[in-house]
Amino acid sequence: MPLRKNSTSRTSGPARLPSYVRNVNSAQCLFCPYGADVKVGDRVIAWDEKTVFDRTPRERVVEITAVKSFRTNGRVITLDMVVASDEEVKRIAEDSEISAHALLTHRSGKSTYDTQNTPVVVYFRTYEAKNDMLQLVPDLDVTSTGNQPSKRYQHISLWSRLKSWLSGWTLRNS
Repeated sequence: MPLRKNSTSRTSGPARLPSYVRNVNSAQCLFCPYGADVKVGDRVIAWDEKTVFDRTPRERVVEITAVKSFRTNGRVITLDMVVASDEEVKRIAEDSEISAHALLTHRSGKSTYDTQNTPVVVYFRTYEAKNDMLQLVPDLDVTSTGNQPSKRYQHISLWSRLKSWLSGWTLRNS
């Protein structure tokens, strides 16, 4: 039984990677066992659950640099049909907080393997922009008007505004 009669649609925030990484500050890739709906050039949020106090997740905007299809036969892992080195497999496993053995065993024919959503490895780099938060809000327009003041009082000095206020105040009280 639903708690609400009408299901309200939530406003969608910025896209996120489908899983969390070991350390959002140092990770470079992420194994997504059920695929990921991202493409090269997307800016999404990567997050981890390991904070100093083990309480809140850390988030960081990252830019997707590559999405490689993942295949394994139990002995060899290929990324986009190129055999991955042992160092690459260890880095993927470490960044994704899983074991290298789990990567080798995630293959077609296993009960946990979803043939509709094939596994991928998403490579990313941190995206450092001066106004990161402004870019996460798609409807916010922060265009500049050049040297023209947007309001009349912006070009009037503080002293002249104080004098005009005082003269208005003295006229009202006399």
